[in-house]
Amino acid sequence: MKEQRRNIYKRKDNRYEGRYIVGYEGVYGKALYRSVYAHTYEEAVEVLEEAEERVREEVELQRLLRRQKTQQQTTGILQRAFSHDEMLKVVRTLTLQEWMIEWLEGHKKNTIRATSYMRYYNVIYKHIIPQIGSYNLLELTPDIIQKFVKYLCENAKNDDTGLSPATVRSYMMILKSALELAVDQELMIKNPCRKVSLPPKRFHKPVYLEPDECKRLEYVLLHTDDNPKSVAILMALKTGMRLGELAALKWGDVDFSNRVIHVRHSVQRVKTFDPAGPKTKLVVSETKTTNSVRDIPMNNGQYQYLKAYHRMVVTESWGNINENTFVFQNQSGTFIDPRVYQQYFKVVLKKAKVKEVNFHALRHTFATIAASKNMQISVLSRILGHSNAALTLQLYIHSITNQDRAEMSKVDWEYSA
Repeated sequence: MKEQRRNIYKRKDNRYEGRYIVGYEGVYGKALYRSVYAHTYEEAVEVLEEAEERVREEVELQRLLRRQKTQQQTTGILQRAFSHDEMLKVVRTLTLQEWMIEWLEGHKKNTIRATSYMRYYNVIYKHIIPQIGSYNLLELTPDIIQKFVKYLCENAKNDDTGLSPATVRSYMMILKSALELAVDQELMIKNPCRKVSLPPKRFHKPVYLEPDECKRLEYVLLHTDDNPKSVAILMALKTGMRLGELAALKWGDVDFSNRVIHVRHSVQRVKTFDPAGPKTKLVVSETKTTNSVRDIPMNNGQYQYLKAYHRMVVTESWGNINENTFVFQNQSGTFIDPRVYQQYFKVVLKKAKVKEVNFHALRHTFATIAASKNMQISVLSRILGHSNAALTLQLYIHSITNQDRAEMSKVDWEYSA
């Protein structure tokens, strides 16, 4: 026999009375009750559950309204709800698609860099919305999110293959962040992303050039006709600067007096969202992260090489350069498109008979050489603009290990059984 609810009683008139709590007297006062009536026990259970659900909805609605009154900034979605019923309807029917758009445009767009906005936009519109955007926020469960992770790992690419674990984790950080704000705004109770399993991190050894390859590459670069692209490539090899940072470098960032390069900006490609024009455009923006803003000391070789290039530029431009002039500029007097560097880099590698690598391998090569020559990891981390020395150590420990092995061989001994 089904257990009867303790708050349903049979009255003397043979009707059933169900009592439910509607509030309390003060903060810690006694409970306040209301009653519903029915002719059968089953009907009383149904009516009572409906009444209790109405109370829960009212409590939830009042909490949202109090929060909206006390917060100066609320979501645009809630601001568009005018009555209690409309507010409750929004909370109950709000889809993930609607919330992701609200989160991106109303909360993130003006607080992140243009390149980050473009990345968030692509993830949301290419993956999140098509796969799980139709679910209401309150319907989302860890199981639904776990299936989305499975899709990212196995089928998210255009060729129906999966994304790398690092990419999957970065995509999930976007979704988790958006849902975390939804929890803070009390649009949902818990963030289902918290109980989802993500693919384990995989460490990939950085690709870098060997010493003999560096020598051949340097020879080719030094024997070109003072091409600014050649100078930029050699500076990438000798400083570890990122391609976008080199492209955005201006003479005002080069302090010859103190022999320091100030890294402050980067050239980035961003989406235009203009249906009539190009899909993307290049902009000079702040560097990748706050740690990327840094000062790189020039050693004597870097100083002499860049100083000679500066004299050549001054001569060819009849002294018509200033602190806002790009160090590496095209014939139009503006920065060189990073894609042009990448194309030219392939040509130079082929000419130097060096294996094909991407431009970023120059940064890894600089760091590997620096670590192998006992540069302190904390110093190398600052020069590279890493967030912490642990990241630098993880990336370039192979160089330190190789050096330790070579040093240990100096005290080798012969063992015979």
